Amino acid sequence: MGQLAVNYQALEQQRASEMQQELANRLVEKTTDFTRSGTLKGPVLTSVANGSYDSAIEDIENFLAFKADYPNLQERAARYLEHCVDLVRAIEGKRNFPGLGGLSLAKQQDIYESVLDHFEELKSHLGQIEKIEREVKLEDARSTVLFVKIVMNLAFFVVSVGFVLEVFDGLWHSFNVVFSAMITDLVDFIL
Repeated sequence: MGQLAVNYQALEQQRASEMQQELANRLVEKTTDFTRSGTLKGPVLTSVANGSYDSAIEDIENFLAFKADYPNLQERAARYLEHCVDLVRAIEGKRNFPGLGGLSLAKQQDIYESVLDHFEELKSHLGQIEKIEREVKLEDARSTVLFVKIVMNLAFFVVSVGFVLEVFDGLWHSFNVVFSAMITDLVDFIL
């Protein structure tokens, strides 16, 4: 009976390749719900799932530049954004780990599970940033509504005071003319 030579290195490489493909599919699957435009979460998660880490980091770093109209957003979201950049770098480092194929399958699985954990944490932090953005926009809208209400009330007050002054000034003048005419007529009648 002839001996069959088994190439364990090729099998490990094939298994590592399959695991990487499975990880990529799982990451893409986790991003399908976040493809709305105008959000931070969708483009960043999609870029990370597709392996475009620099694009994801650029999206994160440019987020505050596009939201410059909201100064409170920067101070409230800055630490989350920094942590998101760190998470993207950690995912990149673990997915592109040198010598990953040479590690045991259990170690490779641990690394892929930590990538998924980092991805979930990234998703959570991006959601927190979007929540902060909504809160800041709501605060801005409330302050704008308050300002408009104050201006409208002030305008109503000014118009009301002007109307009252005009009525009293006009009535006083009319009353004075009528009263003077009555007194003059009464005096003429008596005399």
